[in-house]
Amino acid sequence: MNRKQRRKQQRQQKQALKSDPSIKGLLQKARASLEGGDLANAEIEFRAVTERDNLNAEAFHMLALIAYQQGRIEDAGEMILEAITRNDDDPALHANCGAIMNLLGRPMEAEAASRHALEMKPDYAEAHNNLAVALEVQGRLDEALESGLKAIELNPDHLEAHINLGNLKLRRGEVSEAIEAYQAAIRIAPDSAMARANLGTALRQSGDLEAAEESCRQAIGLDPQYAEAHNSLGNVFKAKEDWEAAKGAFREALRRRKGYLDAHLNLARVMFKAGDVEGGEVEYRKILDTNDGLPEARAGLGVLLLAVGRLTDAVENFKLAVEAKPGLGIAQYNLATAAGAEMSEADVTDLREVLDDKRILESDRTLIHFALGEIGDRKGDVEAAFADFEAGNRLRKDQLARSGRQFDADDFDQRVDGIVSAYRAETFDQRRGGDDPTEQPVFIVGMLRSGTTLVEQIAASHPKVIGKGEMDLIRVLCGDDGNGDSGSDNAGADEKDLTSQASEFLARMRDQAEDAVRIIDKTPFNFLYLGRIQLMFPGARVVHCRRDALDTGLSCFRQYFTAPHEWACDLADIGRYHRAHERLMDHWQGVLSLPILTVDYEELIGDQEKASRRLIEFLGLEWDPACLDFHRSKRVVFTASNWQVREPLYKSAIGRAKAYDKFLGPLKEGLKGSG
Repeated sequence: MNRKQRRKQQRQQKQALKSDPSIKGLLQKARASLEGGDLANAEIEFRAVTERDNLNAEAFHMLALIAYQQGRIEDAGEMILEAITRNDDDPALHANCGAIMNLLGRPMEAEAASRHALEMKPDYAEAHNNLAVALEVQGRLDEALESGLKAIELNPDHLEAHINLGNLKLRRGEVSEAIEAYQAAIRIAPDSAMARANLGTALRQSGDLEAAEESCRQAIGLDPQYAEAHNSLGNVFKAKEDWEAAKGAFREALRRRKGYLDAHLNLARVMFKAGDVEGGEVEYRKILDTNDGLPEARAGLGVLLLAVGRLTDAVENFKLAVEAKPGLGIAQYNLATAAGAEMSEADVTDLREVLDDKRILESDRTLIHFALGEIGDRKGDVEAAFADFEAGNRLRKDQLARSGRQFDADDFDQRVDGIVSAYRAETFDQRRGGDDPTEQPVFIVGMLRSGTTLVEQIAASHPKVIGKGEMDLIRVLCGDDGNGDSGSDNAGADEKDLTSQASEFLARMRDQAEDAVRIIDKTPFNFLYLGRIQLMFPGARVVHCRRDALDTGLSCFRQYFTAPHEWACDLADIGRYHRAHERLMDHWQGVLSLPILTVDYEELIGDQEKASRRLIEFLGLEWDPACLDFHRSKRVVFTASNWQVREPLYKSAIGRAKAYDKFLGPLKEGLKGSG
């Protein structure tokens, strides 16, 4: 019997059953219960209909919607499929099937159901919206965008279509357009917690953390039970590096929805970032135990293990992650940086095939290019390595630009000019500085990839020194020195502000480090704030790390930085940034009374003991042999160099730019300046 014959038979059976008054009565009773909100009785009554009339599509359809409303999505999927096998002619039924299949993570079935609904009703906005979601999950973003816009064209007040459009724009990296879409949704439904929580996510990605926090709090105010809003708020706190608040928000999300994976992963990450390595590992292992070795949890655990020096275990977790999910860029990248030399040609071929998968996110694609670049570099294939580094940086630069983050070298030069103008020798002659003359603070500054992590690791191996990593707190307390009038504002801050900010900084710095003689803040970008640092901490010490400009520039270009360093995606921009950095450091050397020790990376590698002794002497401490065994330290290292400082010093990084010389013309031009 073919499909046409089966449908004919079904129609005949339905016609016969329509005349059964008992079934008609059951249906009317079930509809009344449903309309009255009595879902429990409605379900019983619709099931009774299916037992009497197994071909009744309406009953199965209503059972699907009841299960959906109660959050029983698997049951809803089962019932909706039963319904569509009994009625091939109802566009609403097939549109709902598309929505439920999307929720079940079955996008191809969702697409088929949505397209069937549109064949019957081409102007059906709901079906276009469901189709957009199904296409997005499959990575067919252009088609998804077309369907999403069509849904809004057909129904400009379609709330879910505007929210889904925002989600799609966010996935495409078009953050400002995502914000507009969510704002349109809020105009339609000001009480939509989902729209406000998603707007918070988009605002966070745009860098407007205060507005992001406000939007998330509004979402929670509208619906305190909405777990996604708590998770979104936690991500805002994470961006602010307010770890305690972030942990609280993620735990709240987990209380609102048991087993909420995103929130649980975020909690594990934040515990690790906050320094609770043991707690972070416990949470990652909980996720792995209950979610069948989730690749994202494997990748996160690998990063944690890498930070504490458990390299073998870290690599094993990265391998397990990419075996389960080859398109997981962060795992592929970390595996390549930790074990790229060991990867075979077959591994490289497999990785390039992953790039052909249109479903993977652009962020994952970017990381995979950086991974391939690392592998090529380790194997000495300079041509292939540079091509992948260039491709990865191009994607990264485009992503940042779509988020409103672009580097303007001329603007940065003007910022440095503002700092130089604001902080002159007489500025410090006229100011008495902070009240606390403590010599505890040590600030390690320099270009990224210039050896700052290595120098901190050597110093922090001394028993009287504690390294706090990249605190990035001076910037938060003082604002962006040199942006607009802020350079002058910071240089002219009153004594009360200086004292308050210094006290807050020291409280954070001394947390769990009160007994240390020296405490290190290794935030490279503090080179922009040394004037403010002198005003706040006249007894501090500064260590300036330097490295060959070409080696530094190439290393920045090769590195995927999690933080959005816009200047690091382009060789010419890296050159301009490096030149401005050197100009400002020359200025500080001339006007500051703070002691500044310059540590040349090449000298450190050439004679580790001599350079290390000089460093410890500069810190005012007695020499300790532990500083030569820095790679044996058990301290947590969060930066991109974490695996490198677990090994003794090696000389291969010196002069590495020579192999890439023919590609470095833009970097050399940038180092010369703008003209």
